[in-house]
Amino acid sequence: MKFSYQWLKDILNFKESPEELAGLLTMFFAETQVERKNKRPILEIDILPNRAADASCHLGLAREISAICGKRFYYPKISFKEGKNKINNFLEIKIKNKECQLYLARVILDILVDESPKWLKERLEDCGIRPINNVVDAANYVMLLTGQPLHIFDFDKVSFGKKKKTIIIRQAKKGEKITTLENKNYLLDESAMVVADEVSPLALAGIKGGEKAEVTKATKNIILESANFKSSSIRQTSKKLGLSTDASWRFERGLDFDLAEYAINGLAELILKLAGGEAMKNFISKKSLDVSKKKSFIPIGNQSWEKFLGWPIKINRIVKNLELLGFDVKKKNDYLLAVPPLFRIDIKTKEDVMGEAARIFGFNKLPSFLPKEFLSLPEENEFWFFKEKIKDWLKGYHLEEVYNYSFISEQDKTFLPEEWKEKLIEIENPTSDLAKFLRPTLLLGFLKNLNYNFNFADELGFFEIGKKFFKKDDFFKEIPVFSGILAKGEKGKIPIFYQAKGIIEGLFNSWGIDKDDYAFKNLSPEKGDYVSLISEGAVIFSRDKFLGVLGYPKEKLIKSYGLEGKEMVFWELNLENLIVLVREEIEFQSLPKYPAVIRDISIFLERKFLVDEILEIIQKAAPDYLEDVDLFDVYEGKGLPFDKKSLSFHLVFRSKDDTLKSKEVEKEMEKIFKALKKIGAEIR
Repeated sequence: MKFSYQWLKDILNFKESPEELAGLLTMFFAETQVERKNKRPILEIDILPNRAADASCHLGLAREISAICGKRFYYPKISFKEGKNKINNFLEIKIKNKECQLYLARVILDILVDESPKWLKERLEDCGIRPINNVVDAANYVMLLTGQPLHIFDFDKVSFGKKKKTIIIRQAKKGEKITTLENKNYLLDESAMVVADEVSPLALAGIKGGEKAEVTKATKNIILESANFKSSSIRQTSKKLGLSTDASWRFERGLDFDLAEYAINGLAELILKLAGGEAMKNFISKKSLDVSKKKSFIPIGNQSWEKFLGWPIKINRIVKNLELLGFDVKKKNDYLLAVPPLFRIDIKTKEDVMGEAARIFGFNKLPSFLPKEFLSLPEENEFWFFKEKIKDWLKGYHLEEVYNYSFISEQDKTFLPEEWKEKLIEIENPTSDLAKFLRPTLLLGFLKNLNYNFNFADELGFFEIGKKFFKKDDFFKEIPVFSGILAKGEKGKIPIFYQAKGIIEGLFNSWGIDKDDYAFKNLSPEKGDYVSLISEGAVIFSRDKFLGVLGYPKEKLIKSYGLEGKEMVFWELNLENLIVLVREEIEFQSLPKYPAVIRDISIFLERKFLVDEILEIIQKAAPDYLEDVDLFDVYEGKGLPFDKKSLSFHLVFRSKDDTLKSKEVEKEMEKIFKALKKIGAEIR
C-alpha cells in the first residue's frame, strides 16, 4: 500500500529521511520500501492483515510512527462554520437493512465544482488514485487520511419523499439494475445492499457510487455520506458482482464506528475550503443497532511478562509503550489492567497486548540469554529396544520384514477353526469386508504374503513385529508378538522346522536366556488353541509361562490360500512374556579356569520324540560336569524306517575345580547312554 512521505511529514513534522523512516517502519511495524514519483518519495508498505482496519491510512500510520519515536499522537482538529439552515428540514435518512450499522449525512449548498489544486492532485497520484475534481478528490483525500470510505451525491438529483429529499438504505429488489460511475451495468438480487432514493438505487452500499446522483461540473448542492456497513455483507456482494474497490476493501476488514463522524466532518471542512459553499447546520446520524463499543479490560499479571516475552522488562516501560499506542493502562498491586483503544479491533487477549508492548520496545533490542531449559534423555523404551534387537538378529538370516494390516476379512474368518472364530473382535464400522475383524494371529497375513511372492521366488522368509487381538471372557486383549514364517516351493532333505527353531534359539541366546530356562514341548490342546492351526510342532514354555509356538500350519489352511504342496513353518512369540524372562535372566559369570572335554553322540529313536525332550534327558542324566549340549545333525528319510530319525549332539563337559580326566568323562557318558536306552534310543 502506498503512502505519501511528505503528507506524513506534514502531519508529524519528523526529521527522518524517507530511507530512515522506511528502516524504522520495517523494524517496528511492517516491511517498507521507498519509491519515487517525479522525485517525490513514496512509501510502499506491506500492511499486515490484522492492521488493515486501523493502519491503512495516513493518520493510522502517523500514529504508529509517533509511538515508534516515543511521542504521543494527537488527531488534527476539525473546525468549520455551519449555516443557519437545519439539515433535518431538507433531508431524511431511513435504514431498512440492519447490515447498515451506522449512516451519517451532511449537506453543503452552493459549491463550485472545479479542478483540484496541484498539492491535492499530487497526493492522490502518489497513492495511486486518479484526480477527478475538487469535490470527489476531497472525498478520496479524506479516505486516504482517515481510512473511512466516503461518498458524495448530487443533492438536486436525489428524489423527494413526501416533503423532503429521502435516502433509504435497503436490500436490492430481485432483478433491480444499477449503472455505476464507470457506466457499467449490474443486475442485482436480494442479497445486495443499496443506497437509494424513493425511486431507484443511487449506489451499491460500501462498494461503488451510481451514475444517477453523480457529481458533475454543474453540481451546486451535495450530500456527504459516511457510513459503517457489516463487513461480511460488503464482501459477499463484492465477490458476487466481481466488483472490488478501495471502499469495499476497507469495509471488508472492519472499521471503527467513531471514524465515521470524524471523517464526514473532515470532508466538510476540506470541501468548504476547496469549493466554497455553506454547510447546513448539524448532520443526520442513523443507526440500526447500538454502535457504542464496550471497552474490553484485559488484566495481565506482572509475572506474565517475562514468562511470555522471555526477558525482563520494567513495568513503567510497559505502561509507557502501551500508552503511546493509545492504550489506557492502570497499575494494580500485582497486575496491569490494559484497555485497548476502540480502533484496535485486533487486540483481544493478553498475549496481543504483551506483543504490542514488546514491538514498540524493539525486537532488535532484545537481550540474548542462553536457554534455561534442562535437557534430559527420555526413559529407555524397552519394547522398542527389543524390536530393534530382533531386527538386527534377523539380518543374518535374510528374512524380509513385512507390515501387514491388523485386520482380516469376512472370507479369512471362514478359514479359521471354530474356537478361533469365537475369539474374533468385530469392527463396529468397518471400511469394507476386507477389514471386518481384528487379526487374532499374524499367520493369515503371512499366508497371503506367500501366495503373492511365490510368483517371484522358491524360498521365502518373512517376519513381523506387531499385535494380535482377541476376546477373552468379554474383555478385549492385544498382545505384542514377534511372528515369522519360512517357506519353500518343494520339501527339502532337511526340514525347515529346525532352521526356524535355530532362529528362535539363537535369538534367545542373544538375550542371555539359557537353554535350561525354556523348553519346547509337544503341541496339545491343553497347551493352547494353536493346536487347531498347527498340525505338527511345539509350544515353548518357561516354567509354566507360555512363550510361543512353532510348527507347520494345517494343510486345510494352506490350501485355503492356494499354497498346496509348499513346505512352511510358522512361529509366533509373546513379546510381553519374553521381556519379563529377559529381565530375570541377565546375569554375569567369570570365565572358566579349566579346559572343556567334547564328545559327540549319535542315536536312532522314534520320530515322536522332540529334540527338546532328548536334550532334557541328557542334561538330567549328567548334571555334575555336563556344561552344554548342542544338536548338530538331524536325518530322516532314505535308509531309515518311516517312524525313525537320527540325531547327533555335541556334549561339552567341564569341571569348575579341576581338569577332567577321561575316566570321569566316560562315567558321565555311561549315565547318558543308560538314560537314552530307557526311551528306546539306539546308540550308534
